[in-house]
Amino acid sequence: MLRTLKLPKALILFIGLVSLLFLMTACSDGDDDAPPVDVDPITRGADIPIVIPAGEPIIIGISTALTGGPVGVRGAEYRDAAVTSIERWKAANGELIGGHEIEVHAEDDGCSNSEITTRAAGHMLRGEDGHQQLPGLVGVIGPQCSGGVVAVIDDYAEAGIVMISGSATATSLTDDQPADGFFFRTAYRNDLEGTLIGLFFIGYENTYLIDDGGTYALDLADNAQRVAEEGGAMVTRRSIAPGTVDFSALVEEIVLDNADVVGFGGFNPEAALLYRQLRDAGYTGVFGAGDGAASQTGFVDPVGEAAEGVLFAGCTFPLPADFLAEFDELHGYQPTAAFPAQYADAATILLDAVSAVAEVRDDGALVIDPIELRDAVRATVLEDGLSGA
Repeated sequence: MLRTLKLPKALILFIGLVSLLFLMTACSDGDDDAPPVDVDPITRGADIPIVIPAGEPIIIGISTALTGGPVGVRGAEYRDAAVTSIERWKAANGELIGGHEIEVHAEDDGCSNSEITTRAAGHMLRGEDGHQQLPGLVGVIGPQCSGGVVAVIDDYAEAGIVMISGSATATSLTDDQPADGFFFRTAYRNDLEGTLIGLFFIGYENTYLIDDGGTYALDLADNAQRVAEEGGAMVTRRSIAPGTVDFSALVEEIVLDNADVVGFGGFNPEAALLYRQLRDAGYTGVFGAGDGAASQTGFVDPVGEAAEGVLFAGCTFPLPADFLAEFDELHGYQPTAAFPAQYADAATILLDAVSAVAEVRDDGALVIDPIELRDAVRATVLEDGLSGA
């Protein structure tokens, strides 16, 4: 529910005079070659209200990978799922919140590339690198990957900006942040997914568990190994470097050791390349991977018919026909990645929370208390969410 804030008449008069002075200055003769005027950075903080001036839009930030091969394809799909959900929310609740339009600002966060994720946060929070400042930024959908979240979780929290990721599953992200933290997610956690993988390993005599050394993969593999070994399975751990294309040494070891199961924690193209090279070398055992590699375009399409029988851990939900139709109408394709439902729900949760706590001032500005917004997100019960949340 929107509330109205009353401003003293003297303050309203002062604002009007300042606005008139600004208009008079803007209309005066100017020097086209004058240097650009420096704009003071927006001051943000958990204890500083978000003030969106009259006429300025509410900005929903989206932080996903938009480049970088398969992870970028997935990230673009997650961005598009969030955008679809925002459009559906506006159709159901109105185009405006407190008289302010709702717009999206998307940034490429590089998935697990902490440098790119940090740069994306700087663009949205402070207008760094010459990017336009975003006074209307109320929250961010994302970041996409656990390693990226680790890099910026404190930055967003200090700015008082809520994050809701639909795919960052590292267990520590929510366990290690303070009780008053600003990071949320609509995805499951690696301790649960790792348990699923570990339970599957039990009963096999010779299993290999491979990770790419990143935050997501290490956490997933550690949890899977713990559960598998508690159940009596023998697990051999190996790590690969992201970007590796030749897995011949690892493949030879696995084949010569007559492994029954190979589990991979990481992303594509590494997962697809490793699997193809294993099959080409004669490996006939089970191959499975976490949600990070579960992709039609990143794994199934490159591998082709050989993908038959590969197992992916995680949990996907059939998307409603009306959502798929609107997604296709807006973006021209159908989603196939693991987490579009979770990104759609993240957008709905954020908009519901903004609508619940936003206050309208007499001058038309929208005022949002970051703590109230965070608490509204935390209190959300989304009974009709696409992800079943």
